[in-house]
Amino acid sequence: MPLETVPFLRVGTGWIELEIISQPDVYLTFKGYVPFVRVRKIRTGVEYGLYISAKSVAEPLEELRKRNSSCFEGIKMRVRKESMDRMSRYEIEELT
Repeated sequence: MPLETVPFLRVGTGWIELEIISQPDVYLTFKGYVPFVRVRKIRTGVEYGLYISAKSVAEPLEELRKRNSSCFEGIKMRVRKESMDRMSRYEIEELT
């Protein structure tokens, strides 16, 4: 599916269960390039892009990648934000 047709996931305070279905890529925004991975919501199968530049996303995601044979694809996790504040940290937990 072309990137232009895939919406980017908006993360709120409720847990969202995801599976990563791509290796990282970059997307050009008005601020420059930002890294993202393609993800699929586990319950609905709908695909999204997930920005991975925030430190609170990148650090736990790197730990999951290391445990997944250095590969992003196939990682199953759940994600949410600590609060609705725009700058609040993300929380990521591995799904087994």
